[in-house]
Amino acid sequence: MALYSTEAIIIGAKNWGETDRIITLLSPEKGLIKATAFGARRPKSQLAGALQLFNIVEIQLAAGERIDTVRQCSLKKAYPALMSDFTAMAYGSFVAELAALLAIEDFPQADMYKELTGIFAAFGQRNPRIVALAAAFKLLEGSGMQLAYTSCIRCGEEIEGDAMFSIGHGGAICSKCQADAAVPYPAELRQFIAQLISLDWNAQPSFRVSKTALLAAEDLMLRYLRQIFDKPLKSLEFISQL
Repeated sequence: MALYSTEAIIIGAKNWGETDRIITLLSPEKGLIKATAFGARRPKSQLAGALQLFNIVEIQLAAGERIDTVRQCSLKKAYPALMSDFTAMAYGSFVAELAALLAIEDFPQADMYKELTGIFAAFGQRNPRIVALAAAFKLLEGSGMQLAYTSCIRCGEEIEGDAMFSIGHGGAICSKCQADAAVPYPAELRQFIAQLISLDWNAQPSFRVSKTALLAAEDLMLRYLRQIFDKPLKSLEFISQL
């Protein structure tokens, strides 16, 4: 089996058998990687400490027909807030699961990789709920699966003031156009979503948002993700326990 090495972020991990783990990685060069880590749950395993969710690792793998195998792994960076804060961990799991669903195997994912490093670092500095919501909007933008938030999906005109929104039609609808099953799309919600999409993880600017706009943005995002994947994300159950 051919060996290869890459830097990667661990965006999924689950136990397999008595001592093994199956991990999901995002590599800037290789994209989505799924691999088996044999013996990783043994107390004396050299892999145990590095192969934790959210870690950035330098990893060597053996390519397999269906799934690769971890040969060596060393920790490059960990995010303490995602390991010690239950709330950050729950929302971080949502981001990791979404990234795993959006990433592509055997295709460079340098932009998503860079985005995730900023997102995971932000969990230690910002409200985890806001970070996760912004991350969802930004990851969809990067994947090309975004909806239209600032211009009318029908006529292309820039939205001004309140409007309507239809996930089924692909986004915002201005007052001049009509669509079935469209719901109100207030200016406050549009402006909040624009703030989330343009958020600079390094600059960390502060902003205020009303509860109404926050809940509306979350509802819009979750309904869209349900439509894309035809199922709710598993991590939402974790978040519901908060």
